[in-house]
Amino acid sequence: MLACAHGRSAEQKALLERADCAELLRAADAARAAGDPDLAADLAAACPQDRLSALLDRSPPAEALLWCGRARAALLKPACEAGRVSALAAQLHPHLTVGPPDPSTPVEPLLAAALEQAGKDLNFSWQSDNPDVVVGRLNVVLDHATNSTVAVVPDAKGNKQRIPATQHRFVARAEAQVELSGKTRTLRAAEEARDLTWEAAPRQAVAAKFEPAVPAPEELKKRAALAWLRNLAKALAASPPENVDLSDVKGCVAYGFSLNLAAGDPGAAAAGLGEPAKVAACEKLLGEPAGAGIPVP
Repeated sequence: MLACAHGRSAEQKALLERADCAELLRAADAARAAGDPDLAADLAAACPQDRLSALLDRSPPAEALLWCGRARAALLKPACEAGRVSALAAQLHPHLTVGPPDPSTPVEPLLAAALEQAGKDLNFSWQSDNPDVVVGRLNVVLDHATNSTVAVVPDAKGNKQRIPATQHRFVARAEAQVELSGKTRTLRAAEEARDLTWEAAPRQAVAAKFEPAVPAPEELKKRAALAWLRNLAKALAASPPENVDLSDVKGCVAYGFSLNLAAGDPGAAAAGLGEPAKVAACEKLLGEPAGAGIPVP
């Protein structure tokens, strides 16, 4: 009935009846780019929510975000739940280079170790000259605090005994300043380890434990630096830089998010706002018709 009311062609009616979400959303983008928002809305609306969810489930994060974006651009309202979009964005990991404000500054050993361990998964690499993301010096400190407590420990026969003890708390804290969306922010992360020690209790047949069993200080610092790098990835997922590498789908999707963020408008990228050459390059890479922009939710 909807198709007839709008005088749709036989091909369009067949497309609506098939209810294939991938077909519908691609066609909706083409209609939107051609200046027919009513047809675009009809096509996107013909994709049932359960089939859209199924399409997202079988798509990698970048493609899933594009399906959500195509639906949103045509319907002029969110088609995917905010939590789903955030989760997909956190898995996007476009390639980004991180580096210092001064090209002559070498990478700190702890940050270098974190990049070696997780850089491939997070799609980060170090670049001293003109990096995508400027980071300040990564400072990592280790604090050791103690307090009195009571421990329940086995005696020589395996029976549990309550004795005075000391609780040790080791916390490695990492922080560095980062430029995000044109503003300088301080990102922090921490790694913690705890254990108990106690003196011998001869009357209760309990042997002493003098040293806490925790990772070595340098190991805790390495873990804190790694946690900081993962926090950086989360921050960049929510606020990607506009100078992200546009050589793949992930980069174009991230660029679209950055345009929306800068404009304060979730429809900015789909409306084609941004540098014309970059938008045109991404349209081609994403298989979008000219004028469709970068449809991200």
